[in-house]
Amino acid sequence: MDATPSGWQLDFFGEASAIVVTPAKVDPLPDPSLWSEDVREKMVDALISLACDSRRGDNMPESLIDCAEMLRARMRSRSLDLEEYSMTLGWIFGYWDGALPYSYVCAVSGVNPETLQDVILNHTRLRDDLNEVRRMCCGSLL
Repeated sequence: MDATPSGWQLDFFGEASAIVVTPAKVDPLPDPSLWSEDVREKMVDALISLACDSRRGDNMPESLIDCAEMLRARMRSRSLDLEEYSMTLGWIFGYWDGALPYSYVCAVSGVNPETLQDVILNHTRLRDDLNEVRRMCCGSLL
């Protein structure tokens, strides 16, 4: 990218200096509404494989392993990104779907969706965190 002078400025002592404006970076992907049907299908396939595939070669999707590791870190009081953790709890319980719903990832992978939900509901700290996410998402009448 070339910076082009867009004007000149005189300072107090009479020296001129160029005011340079760098052009904004172009978005590498155009608006999804402009994608061809072929590109759209390839992006959907890539998204599904990203969510449901495993780097380890087993049948457990990385997205679910990442969720389990995040829950483990919270149980052991390790530091983690609380916003990402809250979004994960909401995703597991279906408050929002993200790019792919939790139930879909579990169904495609042959994993019981209640497994992580039971872990959360049976652990005091995780259950309290879920209640806070529920309050943020759904509100309260009290």
